Amino acid sequence: MEFENITYSHEHMVIDLTKGKNDPDCYLNVFEDALDELKGLYDRGVRRIVDCSNRGMGVDWETNKKLSAETGIEIINSTGFYKDPFLPEYVPAKSVTELSEIMLDDIQHGAKVIGEIGTSKNEWTENEHKVFEAGVLAQRQTNAVIITHTTLGTLMKEQVRFFEENQVNLRKVIISHVALANDLGSIEEILHAGVNVAFDTIGKIKYLPDEDRIRFMKYLIEHGYEKQLLMSMDFTRKSHLKKNGGPGYAYLIDVFAPELLKAGVQEESLRQIMCRNFTEIMEA
Repeated sequence: MEFENITYSHEHMVIDLTKGKNDPDCYLNVFEDALDELKGLYDRGVRRIVDCSNRGMGVDWETNKKLSAETGIEIINSTGFYKDPFLPEYVPAKSVTELSEIMLDDIQHGAKVIGEIGTSKNEWTENEHKVFEAGVLAQRQTNAVIITHTTLGTLMKEQVRFFEENQVNLRKVIISHVALANDLGSIEEILHAGVNVAFDTIGKIKYLPDEDRIRFMKYLIEHGYEKQLLMSMDFTRKSHLKKNGGPGYAYLIDVFAPELLKAGVQEESLRQIMCRNFTEIMEA
């Protein structure tokens, strides 16, 4: 399989969740820790990576600029705020409008995505709701893509309902981590509503076997949703890297994609998902 212009739709070039998780493994700087792996991705046809790190998560646009220069891969910057307990301390005190203005300023200075903005496991906190409201205000003014975080796939339907009620163009919305709910019916339901979904924890088999991801994706492709599907790894830990015993960034291309083909997914469908969908969502 040789594809050009592959996009990894949900990664973190610098991410620091050590404060909330009290685990040094949760600090990842790809430039320092995995530059060689990213160079290997370029050789496999990857030309774009969406960095979903934002304020409160250790985002570092200067590192992204260096990564692009070293690898030839475009790193797309994001704006926004993640979820409790990783939100900046000022989020509770600021208004929805003020948070939206921060996002708009970031977009003016180069961010192309609002995300990842998230909800907690089976809970949508007051602060998280405020961030979503701010994201809607910023999206209306910019037509930027919104990427959400669902904790283990929970509240995916509630997120979509929120965007519907706020009259957001659902073609511009990507709901992340949906496979981890292990609920194909709910995934199909939100796809039918018109959003996009990301199978973006590929290789993280402690949460869900990849065989289930393959089964879900094959079913969804066969039922007409291939233009609404995206793929990525969502590495957030040093232990996810190949040199540290993890699957490594190339796993998606070297292992997972060939398994999709073996399962009966057509190469043209895979090319649509890996090479075209994110661009088409950006341009919608």
